[in-house]
Amino acid sequence: MLTGKPVEYSGELYSEEHKRKFTAKEVKAKVFSDNGKLILTIDLRPIGKWFKEQFEKLQQMMNRPVQPQRKNRGIQL
Repeated sequence: MLTGKPVEYSGELYSEEHKRKFTAKEVKAKVFSDNGKLILTIDLRPIGKWFKEQFEKLQQMMNRPVQPQRKNRGIQL
């Protein structure tokens, strides 16, 4: 990874900031050097930004209104 070549990964990544694991499906991790500072990226986004996007997606999924369930129209015995 330190050679600058992207590494493909599928599995879970843990965020210390959000205190939870996020599922990563076929992402590419790569390390960039910026003025001697190493920056880990996931799908070309800094890892902190990637985690923030995943957390926002999770919040949006949790805030979706629940669709009413259809009543069973079968025959009752």
